[in-house]
Amino acid sequence: MLNHHQMNTKKYWQKGIGFLWLFGCYHAAEYFVIDDYQPIVFISCQLLFFVSAWLIARWQGYGGLSAWGMLFRRKELRYVWIGLISGGFIYTLWFMSSLLFQMEAIVHFPGWRKGLELFFLFGLGSFLSSLSEDVLTRGYIYRHVNNRMNPALLIAFSSIVYLFNHIYRLGDGPWVWTYLLIIGFFLMLAMVRTGNIWLTLGLHWSGNLLYQATHHVMETTSLSKGHEGMVLYIAFLLLLIPVTYIVSKKSSIEKQFASTVKV
Repeated sequence: MLNHHQMNTKKYWQKGIGFLWLFGCYHAAEYFVIDDYQPIVFISCQLLFFVSAWLIARWQGYGGLSAWGMLFRRKELRYVWIGLISGGFIYTLWFMSSLLFQMEAIVHFPGWRKGLELFFLFGLGSFLSSLSEDVLTRGYIYRHVNNRMNPALLIAFSSIVYLFNHIYRLGDGPWVWTYLLIIGFFLMLAMVRTGNIWLTLGLHWSGNLLYQATHHVMETTSLSKGHEGMVLYIAFLLLLIPVTYIVSKKSSIEKQFASTVKV
């Protein structure tokens, strides 16, 4: 029989192995979008991620995907729409402002029918990427670190993990690091205050949807000189912190997740 120290060591190994495996699945999927575009392989890797997330939760003694905040009740699922609407509104305001102040310009639009087809295609891909990254950098961390940190430290820690998860962007400099940390902050804030992953997903997905719409559906070009465009973007991201606070409702994570532990 394992003693207390051995049991704790085993749990730490399980947590570490689980995180590294999910990290590998996530970045394998990203590779087949960023470096070697193969949509079928991307979707396969994403499906492997979620199957693995369920198996890892069971292996670690939890009930399934709800261990990572994926609670499939109407009360929690409504937060997806709240996040999409509130996040989409702020991100759209940012894009319209960048056009108004001539920091961005639309140089090509494929037409409404083709545009909607592309938007749906890239929207599905960004949904999978958003949710898997939310599980990896927020749901998994909340489950295992929540009792060891106060909410402020937990949000900061998750934001740093989110920053370093963007391994393709780490060479882009302090401006990119800054906006990634801000995004990581309000996305984890959403999870801390609601006790589930769905508001986080809605906010995250809304940003990725706008990115796909402005980079892969239509074609835009930057007109800003220096860092004006980045300053405007960061200003709107900062606005999402109080917006997230307002649209979320604080709840007890222990109460929400209590049913996920196997008896």
